[in-house]
Amino acid sequence: MSIDKALERLKQYREKHFELGKAVIQAYGGAMYPLDLLVLATLNRSLCLLKGFVSLIEDKNFVAAAPLIRLQLDNCLRLSAGTLVDDPHQFAMKMLEGVPVRKQRDRSKQLMTDQYLVEKLTRQFAWVKKVYYSTSGYVHLSEKHFFNAMQASGEDHKFTLKITDRDEFVPDALYIEAIEAFKATTDILFEYVYGWAYTKDNPEKAARELRERLQEEGKSETQDNAKAELQKPKRC
Repeated sequence: MSIDKALERLKQYREKHFELGKAVIQAYGGAMYPLDLLVLATLNRSLCLLKGFVSLIEDKNFVAAAPLIRLQLDNCLRLSAGTLVDDPHQFAMKMLEGVPVRKQRDRSKQLMTDQYLVEKLTRQFAWVKKVYYSTSGYVHLSEKHFFNAMQASGEDHKFTLKITDRDEFVPDALYIEAIEAFKATTDILFEYVYGWAYTKDNPEKAARELRERLQEEGKSETQDNAKAELQKPKRC
């Protein structure tokens, strides 16, 4: 697959943001709840990141594009946290008030630090931890930036160095891998957004399905806890 073809596939995700946003807003007769605010804010951030990522890849600026994968994964971590608490609407309101996610606890009383959320999400998507730590290396100045600025010139142990705003040493395969990583991360985000839209529109059915899933997985949560997670939302 070429870089251009991979980018074209990713660009198609732009319209999906609007479709899912519309589904969230119209669900349950158009009523609005605290979790809607979080979900819509996340979709807005995701769309901005998508545009920025595509533009930077097209400009051959891998150093600036790579951290955006990490930011997109951050969107997924925050949305996933909303499924780990007893009251997702209260969770969303605390975020709106400025309470960091890392200072909030899930239903098992664990602080929801990034590391904890990464471990949780990796149980569903095995590649998450690897992508999280790999892209974090682009957020902070690290060895990855050394390699982006230099290239070995052969067996004479000499290096070619650069200071430019366009890549010289990044192979196409790495670009394609980054595009696919951004796409896969966005797929996770879409899954969580769709899950909320469905739950909001079908609270009783969603609660029943959750109870059945928890029983199948052999988890110890009671039916009351399941109801607490997917209870009929309270209006803002």
